[in-house]
Amino acid sequence: MTELAVTFQQPAVAEAYQHRPPYPDEVFDRLLELIVDEPRRVLDIGAGEGALARPLAPRVEHVDAIDFSEPMVAAGRRRPGGDHPNLSWQVNPIESADLDGPYALVTAGASIHWMPWEETFARIVPHLTPSAQLVVIEHGPVDMPWWDGVVQAIKKHSRKKNHDTNYNVVDAIRDRGLLDQTGTARTAPVTYHQKVADYVEQFHSTSSLARDLMTSEEAADFDTIVEEAVRPYAKDGLLELTIQAELSWGRPLAA
Repeated sequence: MTELAVTFQQPAVAEAYQHRPPYPDEVFDRLLELIVDEPRRVLDIGAGEGALARPLAPRVEHVDAIDFSEPMVAAGRRRPGGDHPNLSWQVNPIESADLDGPYALVTAGASIHWMPWEETFARIVPHLTPSAQLVVIEHGPVDMPWWDGVVQAIKKHSRKKNHDTNYNVVDAIRDRGLLDQTGTARTAPVTYHQKVADYVEQFHSTSSLARDLMTSEEAADFDTIVEEAVRPYAKDGLLELTIQAELSWGRPLAA
């Protein structure tokens, strides 16, 4: 567990997480297509506040949402759908979690890079149905004309330095011999309108830009730079974002 990963245990980070754009509806259609076994149970690892687990719960038999952060899970319980009877929450690292499979699908949204892969896969593989797939989902805004200005703020204040923009976590897991990758897909772009203040705040839900990692002056400076970058593109205080998701899936393997 790195110092940056621990930031997800901060209540302010969990609170800011609600400002991340939601997953496109197409993500859930594709996830359901990948479930071919019974029972239609899903394991969501690194579930956070349940951006995947909460919308999935009404569409399957059951979802077990597991995250090591108590504030994240508490936030998820409060969010819409967080109390669905098909959804169970657990505060635990996945490698030591109590699992109630078999699972026909395992989902990981922007989280699996934080996990110890060998231990994680050794834990989940015995609890899978014969055709169960692990799906890694990344999503967010694309084609942002203001992005260069935002990057200036990130480079100035991010606690994560020397970020490798070419790094692909799915490739790394596959190269480690832990994933028999069988498919990828990119969803169609969808439009999402967001208040400028909420767009700025969602950056503070990340491990490297959490407010608790900055002084109040640093956080204010970051917010000002980002707001000045995006404000010319806002209409009536709203930004028009184009959201896409990328899904990569395959059969997880134990080392």
